[in-house]
Amino acid sequence: MEVIRLLKRKSQDKVEFVRDLVVFMASPDVDFSNEVLFKDAVDEIYSILREEVIENGNKELASAYEKAVLLRAAVFGEEMDPKKLLKGILEELR
Repeated sequence: MEVIRLLKRKSQDKVEFVRDLVVFMASPDVDFSNEVLFKDAVDEIYSILREEVIENGNKELASAYEKAVLLRAAVFGEEMDPKKLLKGILEELR
């Protein structure tokens, strides 16, 4: 959590913060033994990118947001069966 606070202070804006956080998390030296902190970091990435794309209309970040959606689903153990996902999409389109 301390790393997240340090990165927030260092970063100029939210997108830069996400970039810095992803670089940090992708580093081979980072240990994800603290699952709660890892999930918090993933959720922070997802939330910021969602806000930037959906609320602020930053279409340039749409692909990064889509990847964050997948990352979040994988990390939080959500349903990943393609048939079930398609059925879920269909239900949302009605």
